[in-house]
Amino acid sequence: MKTTTSLVLLLPLGAGLLVAGSLVLDPPDAERRPAPSFSLSVNGRAVNLDELADLEPSIDVPGALETIDIEAAKALYLETVILEGDAGDKKAAIGELGQLTDEEAIVILAVALADADARIRRAAAAKLQQIGSDDALAALASGMQDADPARRAGATESLARAGGYSAVDYLELALRDDDARVRASAVEALGDIGDSRAVNIIGAALRDSDPEVRERAAEMLDQLSDDALFHAIYPPR
Repeated sequence: MKTTTSLVLLLPLGAGLLVAGSLVLDPPDAERRPAPSFSLSVNGRAVNLDELADLEPSIDVPGALETIDIEAAKALYLETVILEGDAGDKKAAIGELGQLTDEEAIVILAVALADADARIRRAAAAKLQQIGSDDALAALASGMQDADPARRAGATESLARAGGYSAVDYLELALRDDDARVRASAVEALGDIGDSRAVNIIGAALRDSDPEVRERAAEMLDQLSDDALFHAIYPPR
């Protein structure tokens, strides 16, 4: 009697998608031994993704995407490139994320933000700034949890470029960072945003324990306007 062995893999994706992969093998004594086949079921719909099994050192990312007609499968492919490709492939993958929904792109960009290569992190941050949604800002702000103070400071700069109401909230939290360099970077980022909320938060930094942070706060307020400096020192009641 002929039997087969089936291995099932479950891969969670963003936006509540679940991708199930199955690997079906013939028994050792089978007369015919076709190559193992790999198939994916995306939310119950089967899709053949044999081309994703092996990543070559250099990948034609746009060309590969043309062969995949299910958005969730494209997301899986691009996330795989971000995790396993070389620097050029990763940058190409980031450039192709516009083919996905913003929600799926943000999940993948959050992965890219943790890349060891600073160029990939910058490319991911720029894409998140371009998306500009609250979820994108939350992904950028996640960099403020990094163990490296330089990366935490970089996250404040990315938030300043993104701007918006939520960015000010995250930068206010950054003023509580243990590292004075991160707090100084947050002050400068708030100065770049320059709205009334940012001005009042910068005013609080005038009382920071570190003299460099206090000096940076005074510089930012002076650049904004004399009125801004006055209202920061004497906030309206």
